[in-house]
Amino acid sequence: MGTTVSSMETKNNTPERGDIRPMLLGTYVGLDGVARSKTVPSTREDTFVRSGMGASPTWAVFCPDNQIAFTERLSVVGDWRLRLDGDMKRPLDDLVMWAPTNLTDQEGNASPYCPRTFLSELESKAAEQGFKTLFGCEFEFYLLDGEEGESSDSSSVREARWDAYGADSFLERERFFARVQDMCAEAGIPLEQLHCEYDRCQLEASTAPVSPVRAADHAVLTKLIIRRAAREFGMSASFSPKPFVDLSGNGGHIHFSMTCTSDGSPVFSTGTGLYGLTEDGKHAIAGIHEHLNELLAVYAGSPVSQLRLSPDSWSGASACWGLENREAAIRFCAATKGNPLGANVELKCGDLSANPYYAIGCILGSALDGIAKRIPLAKETTVNPALLTEDERRERNVRRLPSTYDEVTEAFSRSMFARELLGDEVVDAELVIRRLMSSTYADTSPEELARKMRFTW
Repeated sequence: MGTTVSSMETKNNTPERGDIRPMLLGTYVGLDGVARSKTVPSTREDTFVRSGMGASPTWAVFCPDNQIAFTERLSVVGDWRLRLDGDMKRPLDDLVMWAPTNLTDQEGNASPYCPRTFLSELESKAAEQGFKTLFGCEFEFYLLDGEEGESSDSSSVREARWDAYGADSFLERERFFARVQDMCAEAGIPLEQLHCEYDRCQLEASTAPVSPVRAADHAVLTKLIIRRAAREFGMSASFSPKPFVDLSGNGGHIHFSMTCTSDGSPVFSTGTGLYGLTEDGKHAIAGIHEHLNELLAVYAGSPVSQLRLSPDSWSGASACWGLENREAAIRFCAATKGNPLGANVELKCGDLSANPYYAIGCILGSALDGIAKRIPLAKETTVNPALLTEDERRERNVRRLPSTYDEVTEAFSRSMFARELLGDEVVDAELVIRRLMSSTYADTSPEELARKMRFTW
């Protein structure tokens, strides 16, 4: 792992954009968190928008290892359409233009398995109830030698010269960061930060808060851009929650803010409660807290996610909330001079194996449920949750997140709220995927599972 990006020339030898007509790639993100796609010549854009490209119903039950969790409803029979949102068309590189798709039936009716439609409807519901919401995402990833990363193992990563959050570590990779910055700017994605993380060879990029559907679209494209930039330097990016069992692993944190559309007042900072919380702000956080364990299959549902979620690792492994508490699954960021974007809530337990449309939708849906049901906010957790007594944990409603893949599945299967929010079709499809993954990897070691899933997302 001795090679650094600053000493490498890019391997982008493609013709200038004016010399070649780019192709048009439309993505659909499944329940497994993998972005799948159909691509057409740019001359067929109108057809991609109007009629869509064909997709088997089994796209809803693809697994992260490419198995298919067939059901009676989702089989080899039938056809759906991926209909491009031409208004979101963005450049990925000189050869490819990108845009998200919506999943429909042959007549153009939205499929119950379309995550983008699901989130769009929730965004509209929030607006109808008088709220405007914004979401921003953080992307942690390991930048590894080799276009396939196969030469990288944890020992070689550990040998890399590295300072946690170090300036030198950043400057050694400045050309890569500059390329990501330029590609995101060209694609219309506003970036908040670019920096080296704590773990060796681990980097982070953060996107600015935008509307829910736009935030999820940006999340899909940002990962594609980072991977594309890495390849230009002969490297690879791993977004896996746990690409190496003996290293920290990657989170995919989501920041959430909310304002009242009637007067533009933020619900997390203009009230009389603790840290300026309004009553709606309290209930919104309480709703996210209330439904956290049962929705972990959405936020951190991969076969390797629970390898990352452990106490004392800053992964947010305890269901609780607290001001700037990085051990809490829900970190509250107050409106201070040091927070120019205002008060917001960060979900720390999520990772980048999640479908961003469903993850953002579950945060928003949980917040709206908390407000609608006036769910009371638990007492704040002001210390590392591991230090609390049992009485203190009960007082603050502190719960350990499900710690195994099967425990996550069981919590999700019992959730009436998940069915209410996501729909029976999505819940049943998620469960059949999870049960197939459980049976497939029941006897697989964590080391082998981490290796197999290293570049899945």
